[in-house]
Amino acid sequence: MTSDTRSHGVTLLGPLHETLARATGWKAVFFAALLGAFAGLAFAPFNLTLALAIALIGLVWMIDGARGQQRWGRAIFARGWAFGFGHFLISMHWTAAPFLVEPEKHAIFLWMPLILLPGGMAIIWGAAMSMAGAFWSASPSRIFIFTLFFAMAEWVRGNLFGGFPWNLAGTSWVPGGAISQAASLGGIYWLTVITLFVCSAGAALVDTREARSLAMRFMPLLVAIGCLAGLWGWGTQRLSHPSGETDVDIVLMDVGVPQAEKYIDGRPNPAVFRRYLEFLRDIPARPRDIVIWPEGATGGYLLGAQQIEPVAAYLGDRTLIAGTVRYTAGSQGEAWYNSLAVLTADSARTGAAGVYDKHRLVPVGELPLARILPFGQQLAGILPGALQRMATAGYEPGSGPALVFGDTVPPFVAMICYEGLYPNIVTDAEHTGGERAEWIVVVSNDAWFGAWIGPSQHYTQNRYRAIESGLPLARVAARGTSAVVDGMGREILQTKGLLDDIPGWRGQVGRTRLPEALAPPLYQTRAGKVLFPLTLVFLSVLGLFAWKR
Repeated sequence: MTSDTRSHGVTLLGPLHETLARATGWKAVFFAALLGAFAGLAFAPFNLTLALAIALIGLVWMIDGARGQQRWGRAIFARGWAFGFGHFLISMHWTAAPFLVEPEKHAIFLWMPLILLPGGMAIIWGAAMSMAGAFWSASPSRIFIFTLFFAMAEWVRGNLFGGFPWNLAGTSWVPGGAISQAASLGGIYWLTVITLFVCSAGAALVDTREARSLAMRFMPLLVAIGCLAGLWGWGTQRLSHPSGETDVDIVLMDVGVPQAEKYIDGRPNPAVFRRYLEFLRDIPARPRDIVIWPEGATGGYLLGAQQIEPVAAYLGDRTLIAGTVRYTAGSQGEAWYNSLAVLTADSARTGAAGVYDKHRLVPVGELPLARILPFGQQLAGILPGALQRMATAGYEPGSGPALVFGDTVPPFVAMICYEGLYPNIVTDAEHTGGERAEWIVVVSNDAWFGAWIGPSQHYTQNRYRAIESGLPLARVAARGTSAVVDGMGREILQTKGLLDDIPGWRGQVGRTRLPEALAPPLYQTRAGKVLFPLTLVFLSVLGLFAWKR
């Protein structure tokens, strides 16, 4: 049994509100899933934040109708879950790509990225919407309540079981643009709160209350417009300052090998390593260049004598930062790490000048499955292997965020692939290192994730780490976007392809000066860190006060 869902407010929007609010059963689930899928257009490479606004307004109106049903908790959960499933399925369908590198082996498991992953994450959104329903009303207070619980759900999604904070609502703004600068104040989660409120405020224009003034219905939207205008003006003023540059030359290199050709019969393809040596030999060099290669660049053990000796011979007075596997042998057996190493011409004799071990590992592909899943040892043999196949049983996590030091490189925060999603790594690394970093280095292997949506989204989220920290960021991603951005997230350089490439490969090279680090923004202070929880408290007080009235 449903309550009266006749619409009142802005007459033009009334029929749409009634259509969504009165939907029941599978029709409601279908509409919600379509809205969630449409919200995927808000993220890279599209960045149509308006699509997120349309989708969230539709979801609020669907909850309006569900709240009047006898089993409203179940009805709201179904709509919230379907919205999340449609969104995660469409915006993260690229997670199926690793299962298609060797489809004859792994295509049978496509249900994991296409059903299990979006369905599991959607549970968080469904539960959050059900909790919001307990405080729901037809008044504008529901906008505050909706924003509060949705924002908390996003924080949970980004932290539960290690978290997967991919495509947070705040990243729908083009990084390096005016609105994106708000991340320097309170971080990406605070910008997500603001984005959720701004995008859902229009839902207050229509509700089920009779004889209420339009002024009250317009209030959330007017507040949202004012908030957006203020952030845009502040961000525009911040961006009016040009970024300075240091005297450090950065050279980004990626040979662009397809993932399917990186290994032959389970062993590293020797052509990959030869191609990187050719880059070192043939790409014009300057004294004291810092060359950066991507995650697991050669596919093999770069720190072993067979690779480190020729690399050191080709480097000269340059420094190389490269992703590689690393292992240690002890009484407990071999331990493998997904690492980043700093190499110089002396490294053949003295070893790496600096090493960082990835500490946030991808649950399927890097973590030892035997530790985290029942029958994990058996699954490890049939699911896609480790992102570099040297460690077929999985990697050990590193000790945590850290500054990487070297005599020939300014101190930097290292992030390997998946770690570039986490805003706390820069702060934690600087706290551990006892001083401020001068830049961020991100190495990644985006060859696993196709050539379009996945790598583009990954690059966008990495740029927010620069905005939050005020540090320039150098990123090299295998068959992804390799670029340098300044401390406001503005792109300084994106690599260009080479004309003499191996057929099917996409070699990329770029050179620029490292931008100067900015003064630490508000987010790097204690005040900035508490802005997100304080905003949640403010929303709860505002929403509950308006709800009781």
